Amino acid sequence: MPTPKQEILAALREYRRDPGLFARKVLRLEPTAQQQEFLAALATPGAKVAVRSGHGTGKSTALAVAGLWFISTHRDALVPCTAPTAHQLEDVLWREYRALVGRMNGYWRDQFVVTADKITRKNSNCLIVARTARKDNPDALQGFHAANILFEIDEAAGVPDGIFEVARGALSTPSARVAMAANPTRLSGYFHRAFHLSRAVWTRLRFSCLDSPLVDPGYAADIAAEYGVDSDMYRVRVLGDFPKAGLWNLISQDLVDAAMNRSEAPAFDSHAPRIMGIDPAWLGSDRSGGVLRQGLSARILFRHRGLDTVRLTELVARKAEDENPDAIFVDQTGVGAGVFDQLLRTGLPVIGVSFSQSPLAADRFVNKRAEMWWSLREWLERGPVLQEDADLRTDLTAPEYFTTDCGKIQLESKEAMRKRGLASPDLGDALALTFAMPVQARHGGFVLQQSAADYSPYEWMTRRG
Repeated sequence: MPTPKQEILAALREYRRDPGLFARKVLRLEPTAQQQEFLAALATPGAKVAVRSGHGTGKSTALAVAGLWFISTHRDALVPCTAPTAHQLEDVLWREYRALVGRMNGYWRDQFVVTADKITRKNSNCLIVARTARKDNPDALQGFHAANILFEIDEAAGVPDGIFEVARGALSTPSARVAMAANPTRLSGYFHRAFHLSRAVWTRLRFSCLDSPLVDPGYAADIAAEYGVDSDMYRVRVLGDFPKAGLWNLISQDLVDAAMNRSEAPAFDSHAPRIMGIDPAWLGSDRSGGVLRQGLSARILFRHRGLDTVRLTELVARKAEDENPDAIFVDQTGVGAGVFDQLLRTGLPVIGVSFSQSPLAADRFVNKRAEMWWSLREWLERGPVLQEDADLRTDLTAPEYFTTDCGKIQLESKEAMRKRGLASPDLGDALALTFAMPVQARHGGFVLQQSAADYSPYEWMTRRG
């Protein structure tokens, strides 16, 4: 007859193979079919599992079950877990951990010590540790060593890319397991790439509210009634699908892809004004970008890093000689002021633009940059032809926007984008600059209409001279 210790060891061997069984027997929790699929995927050493989820499907519970299973059934086991905010980590994921330990029967509950940021299994070197993944804490997933390790990232879509870059070596260790889950709100970043560019590396799962017994059916009905079943809000919060545009992205990838897949612009484009947009940069990782737009077609003229103002001015002048533009809009903020001043001396039709200046539609937009990008989005909705380019696609789909308390539209700043691990959208800004002011082609010259009262910017810019 087996001793109690032998029975426990036999059970542990069985639980190691089947984390769902561990949940039922030890945690006295019946996993949903979605949670069971997630747990089963993690049972293999080296597993990397990503879950995109609707709201309320129990993804954080599944992460907590996985962590307790891992340190209960493995020797020298470590579970670093993180989330982008203290609220998500402490009030959501850590709360789930505490609740699950409390559900254990007396023997198992006595095996664990729970503190504010650690869960330790007694008489072992197995523990779960919590670290917030903020930009000012880039080592959140770094510096952990154990024979068996499981990284857990909750709300992974909000974790800065810099965190993942620092931890790339640890996450890529062949024996390490990685589990991350999130509402799929963003169309960029490490979490998004797990379902797209890096999909071969990951086991990819989706938790739809429609398939979860944990979600009240009325929730999906309410979201459908308020936003529509075709809305991005319904896709993300209910279906657990990535949006066509990020919930806060100004321009959707579908719009950009459609423009880059077209081959012919309308015939009247040959009569539309030719407009250059120049976004200067100098030192650092930002690029100087130049774009030409004529009616419903646009293409990149150049992109360069490290050009000083003299060399950039010479480059713009050469391109202007080749393209004969009716107007050249230059961002004159910072280093752009020097480029603008030098271009003025060439006699070219150059107009300086400050992204922070007042917009034409001051009742709708916070500043000129928001207005230009909004006009760019409306232009993309009209079916233009856009040069196929991966950098331009990324630049156009990256910026997010929001509405201020005064009801005005404001575009995400470049500084805020950098905090999300994104580069400055230099080519996107260059294209947006071509919408700075209405322009009319007129015998190789240019005319600015200072008010948009009579024509929308698009209608004016596509009128024949």
